[in-house]
Amino acid sequence: MTIYVGSLEYSPVYKSLCCAFGKACEEEGYSVRYLFSREYDWMLHKQMREKTIFIGSSHSISSMLKDTLDFKNTRIIEKIFLKNKPTHIYMQNYHLLNHYVAKMCRKHRCRFIYHTHEPYVKNKSAHGGLHQYWLYLYEYMEKKLLQDTDVAVVSSIEASQLFDERYHWFGGKKIEIPLLFEDLGDIDIANNRKYISFIGPLVPAKGPEIFLNIVDYSSECNLFWSFLLISRSQVNDPAFHNKSNLMIFYKRRIPDEEFGDLIRNSYVVLTPYKRETQSAGILVSYMYGTPVVSSNVGGLPEFVNHGKTGYLVNVDAPVEEWIEGINYTMKNFSKMTVNCRNYFAENFSGKNWKKYLNDLLS
Repeated sequence: MTIYVGSLEYSPVYKSLCCAFGKACEEEGYSVRYLFSREYDWMLHKQMREKTIFIGSSHSISSMLKDTLDFKNTRIIEKIFLKNKPTHIYMQNYHLLNHYVAKMCRKHRCRFIYHTHEPYVKNKSAHGGLHQYWLYLYEYMEKKLLQDTDVAVVSSIEASQLFDERYHWFGGKKIEIPLLFEDLGDIDIANNRKYISFIGPLVPAKGPEIFLNIVDYSSECNLFWSFLLISRSQVNDPAFHNKSNLMIFYKRRIPDEEFGDLIRNSYVVLTPYKRETQSAGILVSYMYGTPVVSSNVGGLPEFVNHGKTGYLVNVDAPVEEWIEGINYTMKNFSKMTVNCRNYFAENFSGKNWKKYLNDLLS
Protein backbone atom coordinates (compact mmCIF):
# COMPACT_ATOMS: atom_id res chain seq x y z
CA MET A 1 0.00 0.00 0.00
CA THR A 2 1.03 3.56 -0.71
CA ILE A 3 -0.61 6.01 1.67
CA TYR A 4 -0.62 9.80 1.45
CA VAL A 5 -1.42 11.74 4.61
CA GLY A 6 -1.97 15.45 4.81
CA SER A 7 -3.50 18.78 5.67
CA LEU A 8 -3.63 21.57 3.09
CA GLU A 9 -4.91 24.23 5.50
CA TYR A 10 -2.33 25.25 8.12
CA SER A 11 -3.22 24.62 11.74
CA PRO A 12 -0.37 23.29 13.93
CA VAL A 13 -2.31 20.55 15.68
CA TYR A 14 -2.94 18.74 12.38
CA LYS A 15 0.77 18.27 11.83
CA SER A 16 0.95 16.15 14.99
CA LEU A 17 -2.15 14.15 14.04
CA CYS A 18 -0.88 13.50 10.50
CA CYS A 19 2.59 12.47 11.63
CA ALA A 20 1.24 10.12 14.30
CA PHE A 21 -0.87 8.35 11.67
CA GLY A 22 1.97 8.27 9.13
CA LYS A 23 4.44 6.77 11.60
CA ALA A 24 1.94 4.09 12.59
CA CYS A 25 1.45 3.15 8.93
CA GLU A 26 5.21 2.97 8.36
CA GLU A 27 5.59 0.67 11.36
CA GLU A 28 3.11 -1.66 9.65
CA GLY A 29 5.25 -1.68 6.51
CA TYR A 30 3.24 0.75 4.36
CA SER A 31 4.86 3.34 2.11
CA VAL A 32 3.94 6.80 3.41
CA ARG A 33 4.19 10.30 1.94
CA TYR A 34 2.78 13.59 3.23
CA LEU A 35 0.78 16.39 1.63
CA PHE A 36 1.12 19.68 3.49
CA SER A 37 0.58 23.36 2.96
CA ARG A 38 3.94 25.14 2.68
CA GLU A 39 2.99 26.89 5.94
CA TYR A 40 3.87 23.66 7.77
CA ASP A 41 7.42 23.65 6.42
CA TRP A 42 9.04 25.19 9.51
CA MET A 43 7.46 22.56 11.78
CA LEU A 44 8.87 19.54 9.94
CA HIS A 45 12.15 17.82 10.69
CA LYS A 46 14.45 17.10 7.76
CA GLN A 47 13.43 13.45 7.48
CA MET A 48 9.76 14.37 7.41
CA ARG A 49 10.33 17.17 4.90
CA GLU A 50 11.96 14.72 2.50
CA LYS A 51 8.73 12.67 2.50
CA THR A 52 6.50 15.70 1.94
CA ILE A 53 4.93 17.20 -1.17
CA PHE A 54 3.97 20.81 -0.50
CA ILE A 55 0.77 22.07 -2.11
CA GLY A 56 0.04 25.79 -1.80
CA SER A 57 0.49 27.92 1.32
CA SER A 58 -3.01 28.02 2.78
CA HIS A 59 -3.44 29.47 6.25
CA SER A 60 -6.73 31.41 5.88
CA ILE A 61 -9.90 31.48 3.81
CA SER A 62 -8.43 33.97 1.33
CA SER A 63 -5.20 32.00 0.84
CA MET A 64 -7.23 28.79 0.45
CA LEU A 65 -9.20 30.38 -2.39
CA LYS A 66 -5.97 31.56 -4.01
CA ASP A 67 -4.36 28.13 -3.77
CA THR A 68 -7.47 26.43 -5.15
CA LEU A 69 -7.47 28.65 -8.24
CA ASP A 70 -3.75 28.12 -8.83
CA PHE A 71 -3.42 25.64 -11.70
CA LYS A 72 0.01 24.55 -10.45
CA ASN A 73 -1.54 22.96 -7.39
CA THR A 74 -4.00 20.80 -9.31
CA ARG A 75 -1.14 19.71 -11.58
CA ILE A 76 0.84 18.58 -8.51
CA ILE A 77 -2.14 16.50 -7.38
CA GLU A 78 -2.54 14.95 -10.83
CA LYS A 79 1.14 13.98 -10.94
CA ILE A 80 0.84 12.20 -7.59
CA PHE A 81 -1.79 9.86 -9.02
CA LEU A 82 -0.08 9.35 -12.37
CA LYS A 83 3.40 8.78 -10.99
CA ASN A 84 3.01 7.27 -7.52
CA LYS A 85 -0.41 5.58 -7.73
CA PRO A 86 -1.48 5.86 -4.06
CA THR A 87 -3.90 3.30 -2.66
CA HIS A 88 -5.18 5.54 0.16
CA ILE A 89 -5.24 9.27 0.83
CA TYR A 90 -6.03 10.45 4.37
CA MET A 91 -6.80 14.15 4.72
CA GLN A 92 -7.11 16.15 7.92
CA ASN A 93 -8.85 19.51 7.96
CA TYR A 94 -11.15 20.93 5.28
CA HIS A 95 -9.73 22.54 2.15
CA LEU A 96 -11.33 23.27 -1.22
CA LEU A 97 -8.57 21.28 -2.92
CA ASN A 98 -9.72 18.21 -0.99
CA HIS A 99 -12.62 18.05 -3.47
CA TYR A 100 -10.16 17.66 -6.34
CA VAL A 101 -8.17 15.08 -4.42
CA ALA A 102 -11.36 13.09 -3.76
CA LYS A 103 -12.39 13.24 -7.45
CA MET A 104 -8.97 11.98 -8.48
CA CYS A 105 -9.26 9.16 -5.94
CA ARG A 106 -12.52 8.06 -7.58
CA LYS A 107 -10.91 8.20 -11.02
CA HIS A 108 -7.86 6.18 -9.99
CA ARG A 109 -9.57 3.73 -7.59
CA CYS A 110 -7.85 5.12 -4.54
CA ARG A 111 -9.69 5.22 -1.19
CA PHE A 112 -10.30 8.75 0.05
CA ILE A 113 -10.38 9.02 3.85
CA TYR A 114 -11.52 12.30 5.36
CA HIS A 115 -11.22 13.17 9.04
CA THR A 116 -14.06 15.53 9.82
CA HIS A 117 -13.48 17.39 13.09
CA GLU A 118 -16.58 19.58 13.17
CA PRO A 119 -19.28 17.77 11.20
CA TYR A 120 -22.15 19.99 12.34
CA VAL A 121 -22.30 23.07 14.54
CA LYS A 122 -25.78 23.59 15.97
CA ASN A 123 -25.04 26.67 18.05
CA LYS A 124 -23.26 28.75 15.42
CA SER A 125 -23.86 31.98 17.36
CA ALA A 126 -21.29 30.83 19.94
CA HIS A 127 -18.62 31.65 17.36
CA GLY A 128 -19.74 35.26 16.97
CA GLY A 129 -19.00 37.69 14.14
CA LEU A 130 -18.78 36.60 10.53
CA HIS A 131 -17.45 33.17 11.44
CA GLN A 132 -20.90 31.94 12.44
CA TYR A 133 -22.14 32.62 8.88
CA TRP A 134 -19.07 31.01 7.33
CA LEU A 135 -20.07 27.80 9.14
CA TYR A 136 -23.21 27.47 6.97
CA LEU A 137 -21.06 27.54 3.83
CA TYR A 138 -18.52 25.21 5.42
CA GLU A 139 -21.17 22.59 6.18
CA TYR A 140 -22.56 22.84 2.66
CA MET A 141 -19.09 22.31 1.17
CA GLU A 142 -18.32 19.49 3.58
CA LYS A 143 -21.52 17.80 2.42
CA LYS A 144 -20.23 17.98 -1.15
CA LEU A 145 -16.87 16.54 -0.09
CA LEU A 146 -18.49 13.66 1.79
CA GLN A 147 -20.32 12.64 -1.38
CA ASP A 148 -16.91 11.62 -2.75
CA THR A 149 -15.55 10.23 0.53
CA ASP A 150 -15.04 6.50 1.06
CA VAL A 151 -14.28 6.63 4.78
CA ALA A 152 -15.23 9.41 7.22
CA VAL A 153 -13.41 9.55 10.55
CA VAL A 154 -14.94 11.24 13.60
CA SER A 155 -13.25 11.58 16.98
CA SER A 156 -15.92 11.60 19.65
CA ILE A 157 -19.39 10.26 20.39
CA GLU A 158 -20.66 13.82 20.11
CA ALA A 159 -19.05 14.22 16.67
CA SER A 160 -20.47 10.89 15.54
CA GLN A 161 -24.02 11.84 16.58
CA LEU A 162 -23.77 15.25 14.92
CA PHE A 163 -22.43 13.59 11.76
CA ASP A 164 -25.39 11.22 11.66
CA GLU A 165 -27.83 14.07 12.19
CA ARG A 166 -26.37 16.29 9.47
CA TYR A 167 -25.21 13.66 6.93
CA HIS A 168 -27.63 10.78 7.55
CA TRP A 169 -27.50 9.93 3.85
CA PHE A 170 -23.75 9.19 3.90
CA GLY A 171 -23.12 5.90 2.09
CA GLY A 172 -19.46 5.34 2.93
CA LYS A 173 -17.90 3.89 6.04
CA LYS A 174 -17.90 5.99 9.21
CA ILE A 175 -15.33 5.14 11.88
CA GLU A 176 -14.96 6.66 15.34
CA ILE A 177 -11.28 7.12 16.18
CA PRO A 178 -10.05 9.47 18.92
CA LEU A 179 -7.56 12.21 18.16
CA LEU A 180 -4.15 10.51 18.25
CA PHE A 181 -1.01 12.63 18.64
CA GLU A 182 2.72 12.30 18.33
CA ASP A 183 3.78 11.64 21.91
CA LEU A 184 6.26 14.36 22.85
CA GLY A 185 5.75 14.07 26.61
CA ASP A 186 8.26 12.69 29.08
CA ILE A 187 8.30 11.16 32.57
CA ASP A 188 9.40 14.41 34.21
CA ILE A 189 5.85 15.74 34.24
CA ALA A 190 5.59 17.44 37.64
CA ASN A 191 8.49 19.90 37.77
CA ASN A 192 8.47 23.69 37.52
CA ARG A 193 4.69 24.12 37.65
CA LYS A 194 3.78 27.78 37.93
CA TYR A 195 0.88 28.86 35.73
CA ILE A 196 -2.84 28.53 35.26
CA SER A 197 -3.02 28.61 31.48
CA PHE A 198 -5.47 29.39 28.70
CA ILE A 199 -4.73 28.39 25.11
CA GLY A 200 -5.89 30.96 22.54
CA PRO A 201 -6.80 32.39 20.14
CA LEU A 202 -9.35 34.66 21.82
CA VAL A 203 -12.31 33.56 19.70
CA PRO A 204 -15.80 33.76 21.27
CA ALA A 205 -16.37 29.98 21.28
CA LYS A 206 -13.41 29.49 23.63
CA GLY A 207 -14.99 31.65 26.34
CA PRO A 208 -12.14 34.15 26.81
CA GLU A 209 -14.35 36.43 28.91
CA ILE A 210 -14.74 33.60 31.45
CA PHE A 211 -10.96 33.30 31.62
CA LEU A 212 -10.65 37.06 32.10
CA ASN A 213 -13.23 36.99 34.92
CA ILE A 214 -11.18 34.31 36.67
CA VAL A 215 -8.00 36.39 36.29
CA ASP A 216 -9.69 39.49 37.70
CA TYR A 217 -11.39 37.64 40.56
CA SER A 218 -8.12 36.01 41.68
CA SER A 219 -6.44 39.42 41.70
CA GLU A 220 -9.25 41.05 43.69
CA CYS A 221 -9.19 38.22 46.24
CA ASN A 222 -5.38 38.20 46.53
CA LEU A 223 -5.06 34.56 45.52
CA PHE A 224 -1.52 35.15 44.21
CA TRP A 225 -1.98 32.90 41.20
CA SER A 226 -0.02 33.40 37.99
CA PHE A 227 -1.97 33.13 34.74
CA LEU A 228 -0.64 32.48 31.25
CA LEU A 229 -2.35 33.20 27.94
CA ILE A 230 -0.75 31.26 25.07
CA SER A 231 -1.65 32.42 21.57
CA ARG A 232 -0.41 32.11 18.01
CA SER A 233 -2.60 35.11 17.15
CA GLN A 234 -1.99 38.62 18.39
CA VAL A 235 -3.91 39.59 21.51
CA ASN A 236 -5.41 42.95 20.57
CA ASP A 237 -8.09 43.19 23.24
CA PRO A 238 -6.79 45.78 25.77
CA ALA A 239 -8.74 44.07 28.56
CA PHE A 240 -6.07 41.35 28.66
CA HIS A 241 -3.11 43.71 28.93
CA ASN A 242 -1.44 45.37 31.90
CA LYS A 243 -2.56 42.78 34.43
CA SER A 244 0.05 41.96 37.05
CA ASN A 245 -1.09 38.34 37.39
CA LEU A 246 -1.38 37.57 33.66
CA MET A 247 1.49 36.92 31.26
CA ILE A 248 0.72 36.87 27.54
CA PHE A 249 2.87 34.57 25.42
CA TYR A 250 2.33 35.46 21.77
CA LYS A 251 4.32 33.90 18.98
CA ARG A 252 3.01 33.12 15.51
CA ARG A 253 5.23 30.07 15.22
CA ILE A 254 5.50 28.08 18.43
CA PRO A 255 7.47 24.85 17.96
CA ASP A 256 5.94 21.74 19.49
CA GLU A 257 8.74 21.50 22.05
CA GLU A 258 8.30 25.12 23.18
CA PHE A 259 4.52 24.74 23.40
CA GLY A 260 5.05 21.59 25.42
CA ASP A 261 7.30 23.41 27.87
CA LEU A 262 4.59 26.02 28.47
CA ILE A 263 2.00 23.33 29.22
CA ARG A 264 4.48 21.34 31.32
CA ASN A 265 5.00 24.46 33.44
CA SER A 266 1.26 24.79 34.11
CA TYR A 267 -0.68 23.41 37.06
CA VAL A 268 -3.97 23.73 35.20
CA VAL A 269 -5.23 24.49 31.68
CA LEU A 270 -8.58 26.29 31.56
CA THR A 271 -11.01 25.35 28.77
CA PRO A 272 -14.22 27.33 29.42
CA TYR A 273 -15.54 26.63 25.93
CA LYS A 274 -19.10 27.52 24.95
CA ARG A 275 -19.24 24.85 22.25
CA GLU A 276 -16.86 22.04 21.41
CA THR A 277 -17.05 18.58 19.86
CA GLN A 278 -13.64 17.51 21.11
CA SER A 279 -10.58 19.43 22.23
CA ALA A 280 -7.02 18.97 21.08
CA GLY A 281 -5.98 21.45 23.78
CA ILE A 282 -7.28 19.16 26.52
CA LEU A 283 -5.57 16.08 25.12
CA VAL A 284 -2.24 17.84 24.56
CA SER A 285 -2.44 19.09 28.16
CA TYR A 286 -2.82 15.49 29.28
CA MET A 287 0.26 14.57 27.27
CA TYR A 288 2.30 16.71 29.65
CA GLY A 289 0.44 15.59 32.76
CA THR A 290 -1.55 18.80 33.12
CA PRO A 291 -5.16 18.57 34.36
CA VAL A 292 -7.89 20.86 33.05
CA VAL A 293 -10.76 22.86 34.46
CA SER A 294 -13.33 22.69 31.71
CA SER A 295 -16.88 23.59 30.82
CA ASN A 296 -19.20 20.60 30.50
CA VAL A 297 -20.49 21.39 27.00
CA GLY A 298 -20.67 19.21 23.89
CA GLY A 299 -18.20 16.35 23.77
CA LEU A 300 -15.88 17.65 26.50
CA PRO A 301 -17.27 15.43 29.30
CA GLU A 302 -16.17 12.47 27.15
CA PHE A 303 -12.54 13.48 27.72
CA VAL A 304 -12.54 15.14 31.14
CA ASN A 305 -12.89 12.59 33.93
CA HIS A 306 -14.27 14.77 36.73
CA GLY A 307 -12.01 14.64 39.77
CA LYS A 308 -9.43 12.43 38.03
CA THR A 309 -8.04 14.22 34.98
CA GLY A 310 -9.87 17.49 35.45
CA TYR A 311 -12.80 19.34 36.88
CA LEU A 312 -16.06 20.04 35.06
CA VAL A 313 -17.98 23.30 35.53
CA ASN A 314 -21.23 24.49 34.00
CA VAL A 315 -20.34 27.04 31.34
CA ASP A 316 -22.75 29.57 32.92
CA ALA A 317 -21.53 28.98 36.48
CA PRO A 318 -20.41 31.93 38.61
CA VAL A 319 -16.71 32.62 38.76
CA GLU A 320 -16.52 31.13 42.27
CA GLU A 321 -17.18 27.65 40.85
CA TRP A 322 -14.30 28.01 38.41
CA ILE A 323 -12.09 29.06 41.32
CA GLU A 324 -13.27 26.00 43.24
CA GLY A 325 -12.27 23.81 40.31
CA ILE A 326 -8.81 25.35 40.11
CA ASN A 327 -8.32 24.91 43.86
CA TYR A 328 -9.35 21.26 43.59
CA THR A 329 -6.89 20.44 40.81
CA MET A 330 -4.01 22.25 42.52
CA LYS A 331 -4.64 20.48 45.84
CA ASN A 332 -4.83 17.10 44.11
CA PHE A 333 -2.19 17.79 41.48
CA SER A 334 0.26 15.01 42.38
CA LYS A 335 -2.42 12.36 41.78
CA MET A 336 -4.13 14.05 38.84
CA THR A 337 -0.93 14.65 36.87
CA VAL A 338 -0.22 10.91 36.83
CA ASN A 339 -3.83 10.20 35.87
CA CYS A 340 -3.61 12.65 32.96
CA ARG A 341 -0.37 11.25 31.60
CA ASN A 342 -1.58 7.64 31.86
CA TYR A 343 -4.96 8.49 30.31
CA PHE A 344 -3.22 10.13 27.35
CA ALA A 345 -0.75 7.28 26.84
CA GLU A 346 -3.47 4.63 26.96
CA ASN A 347 -5.94 6.40 24.67
CA PHE A 348 -4.55 9.35 22.68
CA SER A 349 -0.89 8.63 21.96
CA GLY A 350 -0.07 7.74 18.36
CA LYS A 351 0.89 4.22 19.42
CA ASN A 352 -2.85 3.52 19.72
CA TRP A 353 -3.28 3.70 15.94
CA LYS A 354 -2.56 -0.04 15.76
CA LYS A 355 -6.04 -0.61 17.22
CA TYR A 356 -7.72 1.07 14.24
CA LEU A 357 -5.53 0.65 11.14
CA ASN A 358 -7.00 -2.58 9.82
CA ASP A 359 -10.57 -1.30 9.98
CA LEU A 360 -9.59 2.08 8.50
CA LEU A 361 -7.56 0.81 5.55
CA SER A 362 -9.54 -2.28 4.59
